[in-house]
Amino acid sequence: MWERSALFILRYRVPLLIFVLLFTAFMGWQASKVQLSYEFSRAIPTDNPKYLDYQDFRKQFGEDGNLLVIGIQTKDLFNKRIFNDYSALAEKLRATDGVVGVLSVPGATNLVKDTTSEKLNAIPVFPSGKLSQSSLDSSRDVFLNLKFYQGLLYNPATSTYLMGVSINKDVLNSKKRNAVVAEIVEAGDKFGKNHSLEMHYSGLPLIRTNMATRVANEMQWFLFGSVVLSAVILLIFFRSLSATFLSLFVVVCGVLCALGTMHMFGYKITLLNA
Repeated sequence: MWERSALFILRYRVPLLIFVLLFTAFMGWQASKVQLSYEFSRAIPTDNPKYLDYQDFRKQFGEDGNLLVIGIQTKDLFNKRIFNDYSALAEKLRATDGVVGVLSVPGATNLVKDTTSEKLNAIPVFPSGKLSQSSLDSSRDVFLNLKFYQGLLYNPATSTYLMGVSINKDVLNSKKRNAVVAEIVEAGDKFGKNHSLEMHYSGLPLIRTNMATRVANEMQWFLFGSVVLSAVILLIFFRSLSATFLSLFVVVCGVLCALGTMHMFGYKITLLNA
């Protein structure tokens, strides 16, 4: 059997080499379409009770993990210059493509009872547009009396203030997430630089973006390092450049076929299989 296989390969070596090259080229084309998954990698089975409870929670309360939080620490937030720029930052982030909402001090609302209609009306605490210092001071007093926001948007003990930026879940699970998060951080850094404030960022969107970027960069270095290491080891063993390059070609063909097969079956590169 093996003798017949060897004779067949030797007799039709040219057509077989052409087939291998064409097949490798096709799989390389498929491998170029492999994408990095931006969705959560499930580490437990989908029929696990904990996973089912989590899905029920999402159905009842909506999507989670789409909030990016920006924090600052200053005693001068209610200075008209800083506050007006802080309000402009919130409006800019709200207008950013992919952002569905911004929760911040300038956007705080107060419930006022309407005795005529016997309803509660949501009234903005801070008027829109640039505020004068006197108008800002009166609105600040109203805001500080709303204890609901204490511990949520600000901490009076440490003079810290938070701004929550909610990102669209479809954007969060796509490559567009990188650009949206970068734009948010850039706008925040610009505000911090203008007022000499240290900006703090947290939240699952930022962590997932940083991790995905790190994985993509590390994959490139890993592939490059593995090729170099394989070449050195093969060269030490074979002491021949032709044998080394031929062996590397076989390795590259195997890698391309593996990645191409991954794309053909609809799989993506995740944190678990990277």
